[in-house]
Amino acid sequence: MNTKLHSSLACARSAGAWLWAKPLMMVASALTAIAVVSGGVIVSQSHQGAGPTIPSSTTKSDSNASKHSSASSGLGLCPSATATGCDKSHLPVAGSRGSAGCKGRGPATLSASPIAVNDIAYIQPMGLMIGGHVTPIDHGYFYVKGAIANPPQPTPVYAPMDGDISVVSLTVRNGDPGAAAGSPQRAASDDYALTIEATCTFRVRFSNLVGLAGPLGDKIGQLAGNQSKMPNYSVKAGELIGHTGSATDRGIDVWVENDSSTLTGFINPAQYTATEAWKTHVVDLFQYTKEPLRDQLLALDERDAIPRWGKIDYDQDGKLVGSWFKVGTGGYGGDKNGSAGYWDGHLSVVYNSNDPEQIEISFGNYEGQPQQFAVIGNSPDPATVSQSTGLVKYELGPIEYYSADTGQPWDTQHYLAHLRTRAGTTVEGTVLMELVGQRSLRMEIFPGHVAAQINGFDSSALMYER
Repeated sequence: MNTKLHSSLACARSAGAWLWAKPLMMVASALTAIAVVSGGVIVSQSHQGAGPTIPSSTTKSDSNASKHSSASSGLGLCPSATATGCDKSHLPVAGSRGSAGCKGRGPATLSASPIAVNDIAYIQPMGLMIGGHVTPIDHGYFYVKGAIANPPQPTPVYAPMDGDISVVSLTVRNGDPGAAAGSPQRAASDDYALTIEATCTFRVRFSNLVGLAGPLGDKIGQLAGNQSKMPNYSVKAGELIGHTGSATDRGIDVWVENDSSTLTGFINPAQYTATEAWKTHVVDLFQYTKEPLRDQLLALDERDAIPRWGKIDYDQDGKLVGSWFKVGTGGYGGDKNGSAGYWDGHLSVVYNSNDPEQIEISFGNYEGQPQQFAVIGNSPDPATVSQSTGLVKYELGPIEYYSADTGQPWDTQHYLAHLRTRAGTTVEGTVLMELVGQRSLRMEIFPGHVAAQINGFDSSALMYER
């Protein structure tokens, strides 16, 4: 199996690079803007050791708390945390990105599956790199059987915990403008996203819903294209909140965020959080899921390695491993890329999300397109490459997925136990890399060449930093 077959896995991944990443950035940008208004309401995920621990559940927020408090105190609402002589109960808790209506701190327990277990095709953990998602993706995916049924069937989506739905939004995906008229890639689709807060510091976010449902749907009604609302809707674990399906990439995107947990594997975390505020606070969904549901979901997870929900922060100072950004392009946000996608200057030299034994290199621009490859020969380990190593050559092959038990390829449609990854035998090209400083990398791609044909850098070499 190659990367083209596996391309069905990512957000808006049914067409070219534009479609792969643009919708996610639109959703992220919309929610980030909401976060500024409401005190912040986004999601995240981290990996906190191999042993699963179930956090104690917390009191769910009361969406009317600020109204009751203000009324009982007789004071007006404070416009900011530094104001005096006014009621501060509506303000977000310090050190969190909770909404104005949030209450309490600390993690919560997920006691219901967002997709009924029998409806799940498989679970893809975070860390996937595909198309315009050049750096490891900060959320996982619940793929549904109904999306590949004949005919496709919508699949219910449920609240995984008690909490308040603080934000709902609708992003209209316009499809790939380069696709032929009438083709599936050209079709527009609605992408609903929402945030559920258990406390001011712990929340879950979904996207890729085709619509809202249940009492929440009745309350919100039909949103206009690219519209957001902050309903402060109180929800119970297991309550129907929407549907997903084939129109939104075969399932839902899932983030879990804990403001009190911070990832430590980013050399320069501020450049990530400046664009995606939740990025360094994403945590392991399975760690916060109640038994026996946890084991039921783990049985559908395509990653055997710990942490089972995946990993996104691989940077090691002075080592090749991790994510890099082309000098002058604006780092992770890519705000100096002109008309190119934000991912154009990205580069990741890490490990496959499902099988971390395989080295994978992800390019923001490989012959004009974002592409990912497996390293043929799987060596040297980028975690061992430093300035003293000098030049390293990696031959690039297609990414192939197969069963460790049978050797059969994965169809990307159904769950496959003990999934493994390898590089195909065809050499797609060679990349030459050299650390020339603690945080400075020289890189050059030689498409269509084997390593033996490459003697050194030429004038096309590029500089990367982090």
